[in-house]
Amino acid sequence: MATVQTATGPIDTADMGFTLMHEHVRVGWPPMYQQYPELFDRPAEVAQAVERLRAAMALGVRTIVDLTPIDLGRDATLIAEAARGSGMQVIVATGVYYTIPFHFLLRPDEDMTALFVRDITEGISTSGIRAGVIKCATEPEMHEVNERVLRASARAAMQTGVPICTHTFPANRTGLDQQRVFKEEGMDMSRTVIGHSDDSDDMSYLEQIIQGGSYCGMDRMGIPFPRTSEQRADMIAALVEKGYADRITLSHDSCCNFHWADQKTIDELAPDWKLTHISTTIIPLLRERGVSDANIEQMTVKNPAKIFGGN
Repeated sequence: MATVQTATGPIDTADMGFTLMHEHVRVGWPPMYQQYPELFDRPAEVAQAVERLRAAMALGVRTIVDLTPIDLGRDATLIAEAARGSGMQVIVATGVYYTIPFHFLLRPDEDMTALFVRDITEGISTSGIRAGVIKCATEPEMHEVNERVLRASARAAMQTGVPICTHTFPANRTGLDQQRVFKEEGMDMSRTVIGHSDDSDDMSYLEQIIQGGSYCGMDRMGIPFPRTSEQRADMIAALVEKGYADRITLSHDSCCNFHWADQKTIDELAPDWKLTHISTTIIPLLRERGVSDANIEQMTVKNPAKIFGGN
C-alpha cells in the first residue's frame, strides 16, 4: 500500500479506514487572525475540534481530509493539535480558494506550483507538517486567474503524487471546466475528486464527471440547501444503481470551528451540518434506498484509500 501524510505523521493508506474526504478543522478569514488575534481563543477552538472529531470517531470515522486552503484560515499546527487530542487521522491540504490570490497575481505560475510542492515535500512554513492533498476551487465560473491556480495545482500534484480535491459551483457545471484544465495538464483523473457534486440534481452532469475519470465528491451532507439530505441520498443511490459506487466519496464540508457565522446562526440554518451526519442519517437513508453495505464501504473506505494511491 501507499503512504499518505497526515498532520501527525505518515500512515499507510490501508490504515485510513472510514474516511470523510472534505471537512475542515477551522475556516475563517486570515486578515482577522493577523490584525485581531485577541478576538480568537485558540485553546477553545482546539477543544471544540477535539470534541467534534471524537464524536465522529465514536461512530467509526478514522480519517478526515481537511481541505482548508492557504487563504481560508488554514493553520497546520492547530489541525495537528486537534488530531493529537482526538486521535483522528487528519490529512492537511495546500492550495488556494476561488477568490483571487493577490500574492501570485503578477508572479509567474511557477512560484505558485513551487509553494504547493514545498508544502507537500518539506512542510508548511516552519511547522514540519506536510500537506497530503491539494485543494483548488471554481466559483461561480472559470476565469483567467482561477485557471492559473488549477494549472499550478495539477503541476504540483503530478510532481508530488498527491491527489486534488476541488470546490465547484455545480449550477454552472464548473466541475467539467476543472476536468478540462486537469486533462490539458496531463493529470491522472483518477486522482481527482470534483467536490460538491451533491449540490447538483443533474444526473447527466454527474455522469460526465465520472466518465471523465474523476470521483464525484458528494460532500455537502447535512447542508439543507440547495438540496435536502433525502434528495442527496436519492442521487447517491441512483448513481450506485448505475454502477458508480467506485467513483463516489462522501463528506459534509463541515467545520469544527466556523468563523463566518456564530454557532446560533449555524444551528438555525443547518442543524445537521456535523461530522456525524453521514453515520447517523445518510447511511441509514442509503440502506433504505437499497444501497448495500459493500457499496457503502466502497464509498467511505476503499475509494478514499485508492485516491491517495492505495490499491
